[in-house]
Amino acid sequence: NTKSGEDTSGKKVKGTIHWLSAEHARKVEVRLYDRLFKVETPDSLDDLNPDSLEILVECYVEPAVIDEKPDVRYQFERQGYFYVDPIDSTDEKPVFNRIVSLKDSWTKSVKEQAKKREPVKPVETKQEVIELTEEAESRLNTYQTEFGLNAEVSMIIAKDDELSVFFNDVVKIYNSPATVANFVANELSRELKDKKTVDLKFTPVEFAQLAELTDKEVISSKIAKDVFEEMLKNGGSPKEIVEAKGLMQISSLEQLEPIIDSVIAGNPDNVAKYKEGRINLFGFFVGQVLKATGGKANPKLVNELLQEKLSEV
Repeated sequence: NTKSGEDTSGKKVKGTIHWLSAEHARKVEVRLYDRLFKVETPDSLDDLNPDSLEILVECYVEPAVIDEKPDVRYQFERQGYFYVDPIDSTDEKPVFNRIVSLKDSWTKSVKEQAKKREPVKPVETKQEVIELTEEAESRLNTYQTEFGLNAEVSMIIAKDDELSVFFNDVVKIYNSPATVANFVANELSRELKDKKTVDLKFTPVEFAQLAELTDKEVISSKIAKDVFEEMLKNGGSPKEIVEAKGLMQISSLEQLEPIIDSVIAGNPDNVAKYKEGRINLFGFFVGQVLKATGGKANPKLVNELLQEKLSEV
């Protein structure tokens, strides 16, 4: 009785409720991305927001949202704007990522304080004071001046005796300080919070192999993390793990060209839009190729081939 043209109640409708058919709705996975840090000016990894990603698997959407072309952005009511994941989303399991949130608690807080005519209090952060031993100071200097590592990675390794010993052992085996340091600081350091290096199921030799496989682009950095997880659980040689699981990076033109041709041929509408100037769709094509290869395609080569082939269409 309150719909437009028939309202006699005098009520003013502030919005329209859109109903979703439970019978016809499609089940999807929704990933809610939020701020990476808990504060505006982060000082360390301790400021990381543990709730920066929330994955919801029991969500339902209007089927047309899935049937539309993948470059369309949608606003999900009261949640923000969403975009189909170009890599993980499939016809059987659609995945949507939130790209813009509708809620900004920091801005709201600032406005509320302004209304109260109270000065906005500065964000308080804890500055970690690290006292290094003379030996650690020496390591830190070596990592930065001789190896050329950045300050944060150098500090993570230098301040930890076990981590430093392991890093130095690996670099002696495979002289690629930057690659080894990134693996040690970002992946290994997390594991050594609860265990010692003697508890690891792999040795510096095997860790060096993993770094070498990455440098030589036998595997991608993403796959290298998967191999590292397997080494943590079951040990073993990275080379054997890569071969057994078929994880070698695809860097062959003969293998990639047919896949890229298939992706381009299968998305004529998006090709047309790309040619019209929608260059943001380039990421969509890259994602489709990576999905078709299980993430094993050489990203650099994929980018080069796609640019070449899309310019020829």
